[in-house]
Amino acid sequence: MRRKVDVQSVERKALLISLPVVVGGSVLANLLAWDVKWQIPLIFAALYIVLSLLMEIRDNQKPSTFTHYNHSDEFFTSFSRLVQSAERRIYTSYVRRTPPPSFQSPAAKQYFRDVVQWTKRNPGASFHRIIGVPSTEPYRGEMLRWLVQHQQEMRGVANYHARVVPLDGDVDAINIAIIDEKAVLILLTSEGSFMSGHRLDAPSSVSSFRDYYSSWWTSAEPLDAFLSRVSGDLSTPPRAHPA
Repeated sequence: MRRKVDVQSVERKALLISLPVVVGGSVLANLLAWDVKWQIPLIFAALYIVLSLLMEIRDNQKPSTFTHYNHSDEFFTSFSRLVQSAERRIYTSYVRRTPPPSFQSPAAKQYFRDVVQWTKRNPGASFHRIIGVPSTEPYRGEMLRWLVQHQQEMRGVANYHARVVPLDGDVDAINIAIIDEKAVLILLTSEGSFMSGHRLDAPSSVSSFRDYYSSWWTSAEPLDAFLSRVSGDLSTPPRAHPA
């Protein structure tokens, strides 16, 4: 049985041999006035081996498991690509004081459309969303009215699941999205304004955030039950935002 040749090992040994030969030959050529043309093939061979080893080092480097987004369009464009590539499940949260139409970014608006299309196009997959409802006006009324529209939009889409959690205070929550076992996206916002976005690709991060999301989901109230319970609040007329 023939032994398999390790090409990279041979290249390393050839480099270790050729470099001293080239250096030593150069010294002797200068001392004895030899023609140095014979060294040219060895020089090119050494350069080839060095380049080969550098490419090996580059290929063996681990890709970054963290990405930072400074701009809304950049973040939501990446988000949409991940949604479209999802195969089985997407977990998201939307716990903010203003409803999705408050996002002015074209990429953000496209993301919300892509989510609806992906969910309807993949009946065998599932989409979960945790939605926060503010406790104070006028934010509460705005979110409730959007929730009613959203419920009607997604009615009959069996693989779409939404639950509601209360949002107290004047600061948006840190929102997350988990795409299959691929990545976690983290979004920081303030009253419709994008602050920063982050992506984690490490499997340990995806697993930890999925466990956290499961606990959050368990404590949330199903959307249909929530809207039935607060139906009386929907008759409250909208009020202007405080100056």
